[in-house]
Order: sequence, then C-alpha cells, then structure tokens
Amino acid sequence: MTSRRVGADIAVFAVLLGLLLTWTIGMPLFASPDEPAHLYKAYGTAHGQATGERLSEEMSNIRRFEVPEEMGQSPGIMCWIFQAEVPVSCETPGRVGAGESTAAVYPPFWYGVVGGGARLLDQDTSQRAYRAIGAALCAALIAAAIAVARRSPAGRTSPLLLLGLAPMTLFLSGSVNPNGFEVAGFLLLWTLCLHAGHERAPTRLGGLLVGGVAAMLLLSRFASAIWLLAGAVVVAVVLGVAGVRRFLVRPFLVPALGITAAAVVVLVAWSRYAGAEAEDPRLATDASTWDVVQASWERTPEYLRQMVGILGWLDTRLPWFVYLLFALVTVVAIAGAVLSREPRLLVATALVAAGVIVVPIAVNVVTARSAGLIWQGRYTLPLFAMLSVLGMLGWQRWLDRRPAEIGRRVSVGIGVVVASCFVVAEVAAFWQMLRRFSVGASGKVWLDEPLPWRPSVAPLTLIAINAVLVVVLAVLVVMSASERRPALGGAGMPDRASEPDRPES
Repeated sequence: MTSRRVGADIAVFAVLLGLLLTWTIGMPLFASPDEPAHLYKAYGTAHGQATGERLSEEMSNIRRFEVPEEMGQSPGIMCWIFQAEVPVSCETPGRVGAGESTAAVYPPFWYGVVGGGARLLDQDTSQRAYRAIGAALCAALIAAAIAVARRSPAGRTSPLLLLGLAPMTLFLSGSVNPNGFEVAGFLLLWTLCLHAGHERAPTRLGGLLVGGVAAMLLLSRFASAIWLLAGAVVVAVVLGVAGVRRFLVRPFLVPALGITAAAVVVLVAWSRYAGAEAEDPRLATDASTWDVVQASWERTPEYLRQMVGILGWLDTRLPWFVYLLFALVTVVAIAGAVLSREPRLLVATALVAAGVIVVPIAVNVVTARSAGLIWQGRYTLPLFAMLSVLGMLGWQRWLDRRPAEIGRRVSVGIGVVVASCFVVAEVAAFWQMLRRFSVGASGKVWLDEPLPWRPSVAPLTLIAINAVLVVVLAVLVVMSASERRPALGGAGMPDRASEPDRPES
C-alpha cells in the first residue's frame, strides 16, 4: 500500500509538471507581469550580483543587473503588452533593456534557487529554462500538498485543494515569477494543518516542517509575512485553546519559532542592506485615506477576477464561465464549513473571506502616498487557498455524522464536481491565453494555421496535450481521495485535538 501511494504521489508530480510546462511553452517571452524584472534578478542572484546597480535616487527600487544582451526584450514589446487585442507578432526584431529590474530588492531565496539551477544546467541565458525550473518547484510543492491532504483525516474531500490552483496560479507557476511558488508553498503549509490532531504533530519533526516552509516563503516574497500572520490567527481559531496548548511544547516551538524567527531576522537584515522601500513617485497619490478606501473597495470585484485569472500583463480576461466555475467551487468549500456547525470553523472561514476583501484595502491605504494603490488580485491567492483546507475540515465533520455509504457517495460527488469545474476552467483559460497571444483576445477561436504568432508547438496540439494532462490530474486526485480508509479523528478540530490519527491500512 505504501509503495502504491508513493507511486501515486510521483504520478501527480509528473502530471503537474507536464501541465505547467504546457503553460511555459504556450507563453511568449516576457508574457507575465514583471517577468523581465524577475528574470534579471534571478540571473544576477546566481552570478553574485546581490541587488544590482541603482539607476537613480528617485527610483531606488529600480536597479540594473549585468546580464547578456541576448536576454533583452524586443524594442517593440509594448505593442502587445497591455493590448489584449494585439498578437505578439507585432514585435520588432532585436534586444534592448537587458538587466533593468524592479525586483532587485526582493528577498533572494527563490531567485537563487531558480537562477542557480539554470546556471548549473548551463542554461543561464534561457528564459524557458528559468520557467521550467520554477514550474518544477511549484509542481513539487503542489504534489506534496495533495499527498499530505489525502493522507489526512479529511482526505476524502482533498479534491477541494484544486480551488487553490486557479488559472492565475498555473499561469504564474509556468512563468518566471515567485508569486506562483508562494501560492504553492502556502498550499502545502495549510495542508500540514490537516494533521494537527496527529500525535506526532507537536513534535520536533512537526516544528521543523512548519518552520522550514515558513522560512522558505518569508525569504522569497515580502508579502508572505502578511499571510503567515493571517494564517496563524486562523489556525489558532480553528484549534481553540486546547488545540493551541498542544503545540506550546519545547520540541515543537524551538524549531518552528526558531527557524521562522531566524528567517525574519535575515529578511529584516536583507531589507536594510538592499534598501527595500515601497516607493514609486510615478504612482504615489495625495488622496485622503477615505478616498483610498473607497477606490480600493470599488476595485474589489476586479481584484477577485484578477485572483482567479486576468492573464498576461493584467490584460487578458477569461471566458465568463471560468469565473463562475471557480465561484461554484468556492461555494462548495464554504458550504462544508457551514454544514459542519462548528463555531470556530465558521469564524475561521469568515476571517479568511473577510481577509480576501480587507487586506488589499489596508495595504493600499499604507502604500498610497509612497507608491500608489499597489494591490493586484494575484497577491491574495495564498490566503484564498486556505478556503480549500477549511472546506475539507468542514465536510469531514459533516460526513463523520452520516452513515458510511452516504458519506462515500457525497465525498465522491464533491470530488467529481470540483474536479469537473477545475478541468473545464483550466482548459478554457489555457485556450484563451493561447488565443490572446496568437491572434488577439477576440480573434478566431479555432487556432489553426495561418496564425500571426504561434508557440514552438502548434496551439491546437498544445491545447490537446494540456487537456489530457489536466484530465489525468483530476482523475488521479479524485481516485486517490476515494481510496478506502478507516474513520480518522482529529484533523486539528478543537474537540478532538488530543485524539491521534490512526494509521491507515
């Protein structure tokens, strides 16, 4: 049984990697937000250039790294960036602007891993190589999250984790951007909480896992600090006083808090060394706090759409039903918390839902006068992904109160509904992305030749490969969740916090 499960985990990783690589191949160079900045930062980090060279005192966050000219952008790249109806074919030959980065002061961990990997493979000037390495990291973290979730007491509804894999998550994971890595890492961190009721959770191993993942995220993106704090509050609410007390022991606290605290110290030291500041005079505003709050509130529907997926440089909207399908899966997750009748779980779910709305407004208020309203919907994905885990916990409690056969049918039904929504939304999003870059967002739907622009693999062939892979992924996730398992207690819920998981047969 163990070897079979490990084989399933490896299969999930392989399929995920293949799926992300279709996104990597389907995107032209520099197709995702700030991809040039992240590419040059990764190259510079791997070549001993910590923060690059300042270009001006007024724009201290914009630096230049010494990179080969062949890594530059087309001089006409702006003909299609922000222009969803213009295909990539409008670009003019040549390479300019190599090395200029707005990401120079960002924490270096992810950049060092991706850039270092590309250098070790002797592919340090290939943007596709950086993308592939980043995709492999994301696939590994997501596969680990799925493996952890399906082995948990709430494993019957582990397909709900697909809620965290919105089209924007896959798009970012297939590009040179640490945002996808951040989402995948938090998905793993949240799923670890599903085992909070296990007897080995408050041990040194549990502390090492939590501290290690937290440190990795903190040293990759500044925004991770927000989600770690928010997540800690939500987890504490779910566990309750008794559950939290189980973890107030030296074996867990020393590695968990020690590693996390060390990462915070390193992050603060790095910020001072790099001179990291949220400043952009071009976007700064003198608007009052109330005006910023009002403007941010009015943008909330757009932030939510961006979170699910407005691809490219926030210029490519997806078909309307993609947003509807992810809204449906979100409702399924929240329904689990509601049906559980667990007050703490309801409060935790309400906190996450409120955070998705409130955090962007709060951040915009803080940054408005120095850098403008900086929030983008994709930044919220780590917190949004937590709804999938809360939904799993809720459905587990509801299913535990039902006869075994009814529980089996309902859990399979949840898996099929969630997986079906995910498959349709992912293929539609991928198709629209290829359409936008090949013929423009409103161009022909059937992407046969001739095309103004096309990736290295013909679009229709790439869509077929993508569709097969996403279906296989969905089947693997649903089948692994429906494996027969004994009734398990715990799952970190407060009234069962002291009951350990029983080993699976």
